[in-house]
Amino acid sequence: MNLLPIWSDRVAKSKAVETCTSFNLGLRKSRNYYAADCNFVETPEQAQGMLELAQQRPLSHIGFDTEFRYGRPGIRIDKSKIRFDPLSIEPLLMSLALVEPGRDDRDFRLYSFVVDLRNPDLWFAIKGILSLPVPCCAHFAKNELFCLWKLGLPEPRMLWDTFIFEKLLSLGRHHHKYNLSRESDDSELVKVKEQAEEKREFGLSLVATCQRYGVAHGMEGEKKRLQDSFLAHHDDMPFSAEQIRYAAEDAKVASILYPLQIQKAVEHSLLRHCETVEMDWVVTNARIEWEGVRIDLKKRDDAIHRISTNLKVLKHHLVHQHGIANSQSHKQLRDFFSRHGLLEQFRNADKFSFSRENLKEKQSLHPAIPLIRAVRRSSDLLSEKFLSPDFIGIDGRIRPEHKQLGADTGRQTSCWPNLLGLDRILRPLVVPAEGCGIGEVDWSQVEAGIAGAVYEDEALIQMFNSGDVYSSMAQLFFKDELSAEDLTIEGKEFKTKHKSLRNQMKTCTLGMLYGMTPSGLARQLGTTKAKATRLQKRFMKMFPQLQNALLEASQFGAIRGYANTISGLKRYRGRSGKSIHWEKNWLINHPVQGSAAVVFKATGNRLRKLYTQYDARIIIPLHDAFIFETRVECLKEVAELTAQVMCHTLQEYFPVLRPLVEVNITRSDCWNKDGNADELERWITSLNELMEVRLSSDAEAE
Repeated sequence: MNLLPIWSDRVAKSKAVETCTSFNLGLRKSRNYYAADCNFVETPEQAQGMLELAQQRPLSHIGFDTEFRYGRPGIRIDKSKIRFDPLSIEPLLMSLALVEPGRDDRDFRLYSFVVDLRNPDLWFAIKGILSLPVPCCAHFAKNELFCLWKLGLPEPRMLWDTFIFEKLLSLGRHHHKYNLSRESDDSELVKVKEQAEEKREFGLSLVATCQRYGVAHGMEGEKKRLQDSFLAHHDDMPFSAEQIRYAAEDAKVASILYPLQIQKAVEHSLLRHCETVEMDWVVTNARIEWEGVRIDLKKRDDAIHRISTNLKVLKHHLVHQHGIANSQSHKQLRDFFSRHGLLEQFRNADKFSFSRENLKEKQSLHPAIPLIRAVRRSSDLLSEKFLSPDFIGIDGRIRPEHKQLGADTGRQTSCWPNLLGLDRILRPLVVPAEGCGIGEVDWSQVEAGIAGAVYEDEALIQMFNSGDVYSSMAQLFFKDELSAEDLTIEGKEFKTKHKSLRNQMKTCTLGMLYGMTPSGLARQLGTTKAKATRLQKRFMKMFPQLQNALLEASQFGAIRGYANTISGLKRYRGRSGKSIHWEKNWLINHPVQGSAAVVFKATGNRLRKLYTQYDARIIIPLHDAFIFETRVECLKEVAELTAQVMCHTLQEYFPVLRPLVEVNITRSDCWNKDGNADELERWITSLNELMEVRLSSDAEAE
């Protein structure tokens, strides 16, 4: 077709513009050049070209990975695990896989770069690329975040951790109880737990994840060898072509996994949970680990010395006066209590239990029991890795490994050392930095409120909103036994006046949510099984809506194979068929405890961002409480901010609740419970008093 001259000129100009847009773009080199192979970036000019490409192409997402070594030897945990101080990390390479979508889902262009992080002149380009409003994905992104922070660079604006997503899909599936027999003893339990953990860790590795999705990892057979090569890499050594290709491969496969996982997230109704809670918590969790906690080394050494001295005397006394050489030996304790006609007091069904709780309950039966308890607790305290100098970092702070999704409920766990499980006696050893203070804000009775909201029990919601849910329960449950005045007093006053009645209601509530049997409830309350059964039935009659909802949660969850939280986070069954008692318990509890974990993470994510204005930081994420550290002059303001965010976030998820929090900043010089900063000192004093009483009574007997 012949065109008029004016239209022929316009078409020619249009094609020229299109050609320029497609290939020139103001880039130093064409995009085809960058897409051809892995690009090693070692000069500022190369870094600028990489940044310009990222800024000008319509990227859908970015895969990234780091290679690093440590400047300080690690601590050998077991034959396969070494714990390194995160602060000693030394970044070497960062690989980036820039993904540009094509015409359909299977068509995309990938630009691969590997940047030499030993050259600070290149860091500007990494900062520019990771600050783009584009999702950045990595497998086990915690290490990548540590490398960025070590270089003084911020985390990506939008993060996706392919490791954490796979962990979300496996919650509950590999629980060790699925492999336990009824006859399993303690040694078999430990073995089964270790096997379950090994299976879980391998299944979550990058290579195993690639295999599940049908993604080829070009260097999977050489992964371990090449990882180790970076740990031994010296500053003056150039990187080999093989090392560079390996670094690029991890970022590349992460970028390929990302859209596949997004599709899987949609299928499992997990996308919103990931984008609004879990992936942001990757950064929050890593930041908590990066900050660590400071230890008063002088107080620690003094505590070790005094506890060790007392323990030596206590052990000697226990051996020579009572014939118990090992307080942890089930056989020795069984023989001892049998000789004194007390063995039946420790019967639990067809076994005998000498647990901490059981010994505490029975300690008045014999003078040896308080000694056994004291020896056990002293030994447990001294074995705490928290007290070991090996775990003190280069800046004098301890950095436990905080495991995201460490529990199948979605909650945190920690290890090496287990700071979240630390005996409260040792908490005062955690102290703030110079000029700072430590505060704690704790939700009050939050699981009871969430249970009412999740299962839509109006009576339980109303009791929670009264201010003290357990006091309100007790006032209703024991109304025929209480005076008219007791039925109208505030929850705080009722708690002081009728503590035992309130505690019964608290135990019944937690027993209901955790599936406690009448036998278990009887042990908790120190009563008979018959009385506990009657109490439990009468308690449940107060909440008919809840009782019906719990039954449905157990039945329907068993059929579909999982239990849900408010955000869609699932805990899966590891098998099909009829559910057993243990499964029924967590099918009921996960919607409550898992939802509490969701709200906790959402709150922590907000606090992390807001805290930057006050030079504050979360140092311990403890169950339903946030322990933070900030400058002394900001302590009160940060505590108020924390309380507001905690209440507001909970109400966003559960608008029917009116939550309360408890603020503890009365003794900001250390971590403590309810301001009891001298708890360690008081306990050591009680040991001294116990020894004096026992030695005195023995002298009189002689």
